[in-house]
Amino acid sequence: MSSLKVVFMPHPPIIISQIGRGKEMEAQRTIDGMEKLGELIKVNKPETIIFITPHGNSFSNGTCILDEPVIKGDFSAFGFPEIKFEKKVNQGLSKEIFLAFEENDFVSILMDRGLGKRYGGEVSLDNGAMVPMYFIDKYYKDYDIVHITPGHTSLEENYTLGVKIREVAQQSSRSILIVCSGDLSHALKSDGPYDYHPSGPIFDKMVADAISQRDPLPLLVMEDKFIEEAAQCGLRSFLMGFGFMDGYQYDSKVISYEGPFGVGYLTGFLKEIVNGEKSSLLPQMRNISNKAYRERIGREDDYIKLARKAIECYVKNGKRLIFKEVEDEFSEEFIEETRNKKAGTFVTIHKNGALRGCIGTISPTQENIIEEIINNSISASGHDPRFNAVEPRELLNLEISVDILMEPELIDSKNELDVEKYGVIVEKGYKRGLLLPNLDGVDSVEEQINIAMGKAGITSEKGIKLFRFEVIRHEI
Repeated sequence: MSSLKVVFMPHPPIIISQIGRGKEMEAQRTIDGMEKLGELIKVNKPETIIFITPHGNSFSNGTCILDEPVIKGDFSAFGFPEIKFEKKVNQGLSKEIFLAFEENDFVSILMDRGLGKRYGGEVSLDNGAMVPMYFIDKYYKDYDIVHITPGHTSLEENYTLGVKIREVAQQSSRSILIVCSGDLSHALKSDGPYDYHPSGPIFDKMVADAISQRDPLPLLVMEDKFIEEAAQCGLRSFLMGFGFMDGYQYDSKVISYEGPFGVGYLTGFLKEIVNGEKSSLLPQMRNISNKAYRERIGREDDYIKLARKAIECYVKNGKRLIFKEVEDEFSEEFIEETRNKKAGTFVTIHKNGALRGCIGTISPTQENIIEEIINNSISASGHDPRFNAVEPRELLNLEISVDILMEPELIDSKNELDVEKYGVIVEKGYKRGLLLPNLDGVDSVEEQINIAMGKAGITSEKGIKLFRFEVIRHEI
């Protein structure tokens, strides 16, 4: 005997007939799959459906759960305001899930309309929830909802969040279904929303195989570059669904898969086998994370090792790394190279390919480079105003680089800049903004200058002074 627990549904509005206006017929297999899932949900009659959608309020460092008694939404953005939804929210379950995340040190937010205004977010239904709802409601409407949007956090974290959702669900008297909303690769065709990339079809096959073979581990060890090349939006939603089934035996099926518009659409489900258990993936995932961490630190030079040690000392213990500890643990060559030199430094932290913190000094503020790196490591991990402070559970997943700044030189024009070789300092009156050289996504001198101006709050190039500088970058 089995029970429907998780469904995978894409969310292209074009498959709704009023919006598609005939174009939806090109995705008939997807429509048939959505109809089939609607029928299955009607048979199972869940009292609460948890919609996990990538198109709600997405944060770089945590998960968003909506918290209002009723949430509404419509397709006015696609020209059809008359296609609308209004759903009662299971606020009690939403809060229990939020508390479970918080108790396990996972950053999350329970967002009502007040917090939505503060964060510039919307407390409404997005198309990632509404397209699945459209097909579910054709067959079954007697349910309330929980609305969750994954953040740009690690794949392991999103899987583990699914585990925590299951733990909460087990304590509930209500029958609960997970809807994992997501499209797969957007890079299947050159005439699609993105250029074709060979990683796109490979990614989609891996997701389909993970469902049919009931093995999400290959998804959990995907590299950031591969995920970016695939240009997908459903991976983290799907991993939460897999996490919900961690430790349980289940049947699975991919009902349909196609990519008629250059985007992969998959429908499928996971059905729990009653009283069936299997081993959890969590210990294996921890072993993989630990191995990756050991390999990463084995390739780091002393500058990066120093920054990492300073970050870990501060994040774990709330203490500043002292010079004596550096003397005891680092080579004499490194100590001699840095103890009597001063320079501005920048410490940059990435996590899962996304910026997690970056703080530095244009000119030296400490007695030597060692202290400068320690100071900026603490600032980057704990005091970058763009991010919450780094938490202990994140330490294994941090990628760190250190830039040692050379003396800036005043230049006469932007023609003396080179985005790969030189960083830039823009100065106007008391305002000064800096941008490091050779950064991903900064491809022109104009971009470089504009970003530096924005950091300084300088709105016009009139009267600015330009400085250029080189760096010695320590990275792996």
